[in-house]
Amino acid sequence: MALHTHALYPLLLLILAVIIHPSYGDKHLNGEALVEEICRHTSSHEYCVGTMIPGPPLNVEGIASTALGWAQIRALEAGTTISSLLKDSASTARHGRYRVRLQRCWDLNMDTMADLWSASSSFHSKNIKAMVNYLYGASKSTKKCQTLISGRNCTSLAAKNNDIIKLSEICVVSTKFF
Repeated sequence: MALHTHALYPLLLLILAVIIHPSYGDKHLNGEALVEEICRHTSSHEYCVGTMIPGPPLNVEGIASTALGWAQIRALEAGTTISSLLKDSASTARHGRYRVRLQRCWDLNMDTMADLWSASSSFHSKNIKAMVNYLYGASKSTKKCQTLISGRNCTSLAAKNNDIIKLSEICVVSTKFF
């Protein structure tokens, strides 16, 4: 008996759903197993696991929300650090290019914070594509600041910037498991 083409449509749709949505089989992961799977896809597995495992909630939305929240906090801390460095540079002999670079980092940090807050708003309104784009923007601005301060003995700022970049990446990777 020959199958009619209309009888194959449901099977075809099921196959397409599995192919198009590669994380379908990972939906059952929770807790530390989910964190491990997400962190396995980041550039810094150890940092990711160390940041995400200590605190709940450990579902995929909780991981994204936590990473985004920590990135926002680090961006605020980076702004405070830049402000202090600018204040110190005004009272010492470190003028000129150093101060200009710090001012540019300040501007870039403002862009980073705006992108992170927009990403948060997009996350809460379930606009994941927009959230990911904002996170990429935040990372790009932060990386520009990293380039500006490279070799300038700004280790505290560099550490905060590295955290922002890594936390943004964790958040982006976690969206692949939504």
